Amino acid sequence: MHENTDVDAVQQDKRIKMLKNVFLQGDRVIIRNIKKDDYGALTSLFSDKNVMYYYLPGKLQTFAGSELEDLMDDWNDMNTAFLFTVLCEKNVVGLISCESIDFDMGHLECGIALINSAARGRGLATEAMTVFIDYLFKNLGLHRINARIISGNETSARLFRRLGFKLEGRQREYVRRDSLYLDMNLFGLLAHEWQPLNST
Repeated sequence: MHENTDVDAVQQDKRIKMLKNVFLQGDRVIIRNIKKDDYGALTSLFSDKNVMYYYLPGKLQTFAGSELEDLMDDWNDMNTAFLFTVLCEKNVVGLISCESIDFDMGHLECGIALINSAARGRGLATEAMTVFIDYLFKNLGLHRINARIISGNETSARLFRRLGFKLEGRQREYVRRDSLYLDMNLFGLLAHEWQPLNST
């Protein structure tokens, strides 16, 4: 039992180290660990109240300047949560989150957001998530990937369904927006179900 525990700890450290050193390339996108230099480009995402309405599962608020820096630094703790920048033609176009990591159980939660309307509708999210999910299953040996999507966010729901995720449950009236309560939809994808998409 002690030997197995040591082996598990070594494997977990190896996987954490891999997540700290991500550099993935698709046909058009590059995915790498977030840098402080990226924060400015993310302001358009986190200062857009309409996007934040569906993006953040907690209180509806926007972030810019030092507040955005604090959010990114706290969120990207490099242990239980990691943030990755999506680049296209050397420009920041999106953010991938990877959190609620449990290597013992073989799963984590991930999500993606593109920073503005110019980055959307071009298939970049599909390509980025295809590359990223393929890496998680094949290199980190995960058994499943989870995604939480607020009810009404049909763009994200379509993306994750297209990637093969199944709707597995619903947390009713989980997120409050003013006087309205929205459901949180729970999606999952198992390793044996994964079939990489041709994003072009």
